[in-house]
Amino acid sequence: MLKSLQDSYELLRDQVWFFRFFVIMGVVCVYRILLHFVLRSNHCPNPFCSKCLGAGSVRGRAINRIKQDYNDEDNRFGSIIHNNLAQHDRLCSKNDEKPTVYFHRGLSSTIVDIADQKILVEHYQELRQEIVKYFQENETVSWTHLHLYENGKENSINCKKFPKLFEILQSLPNAICVNSTNCLFGNCFLTFSSSEQIEEASKGLTNCSIRMHFGLLCDEQSPAYVLLNKRKRLTIQNQQSTTYNHAVEHSIKNPQEGKQVFVTIDFWHPDLANDMRQQLASIFNTDLA
Repeated sequence: MLKSLQDSYELLRDQVWFFRFFVIMGVVCVYRILLHFVLRSNHCPNPFCSKCLGAGSVRGRAINRIKQDYNDEDNRFGSIIHNNLAQHDRLCSKNDEKPTVYFHRGLSSTIVDIADQKILVEHYQELRQEIVKYFQENETVSWTHLHLYENGKENSINCKKFPKLFEILQSLPNAICVNSTNCLFGNCFLTFSSSEQIEEASKGLTNCSIRMHFGLLCDEQSPAYVLLNKRKRLTIQNQQSTTYNHAVEHSIKNPQEGKQVFVTIDFWHPDLANDMRQQLASIFNTDLA
């Protein structure tokens, strides 16, 4: 009887260890699958993981920069930016603006007029004449987007092609590429297209940027339009500015395939104070990309 109990105990003990081994292997497999998914995902749930802080995303490098260069406890703006970076995914999930790099809390979703657009309207004829002259001298144009500034970097060759546009651009106080040199969020470019799809659906780097399209040589009978969140349309017309938050999903369509020429400029969100703009430009420098 006693021997029988001992045999049963030995058999049960072996089965328990086998069961434990099976559970451990299952946990390891699930962990590896989840880890593989996170490493391949563009939306890492933890901005402090080794992937982000090592050689990963722009957001991760921004966090590193704040820790290394802005470690002063009195740096209020740096602390705000760091906190926003840490909660990026949660903030994006609750708002229509879903930037790929940085979400700044507290910015109005209602776009108000930007003072700079009045300057563009005043110089419309000069800008239009420069565009007309360019196309007269260049019958074959191979570009769709010609950047004067791209992600904060100036293209001096393109700037020389359009000296009047470059001159007027310097007078825009809220243009990111001028107001905050070498800031990753700053862009200015010309668009020339007669195709149906001018720009595929995308989202900008940050909700701190207000994107403006200003019509120069647009087809007045069949203007192009910006499609926001796949439902709201904003037409791009001559001598008029079309503005929206760059972090909102947007695409540009030209359904009648008319000839469209317009300039695109990124401006700081009007709710941002100058000190915060300077801090953002310092952290999100072009060398961060």
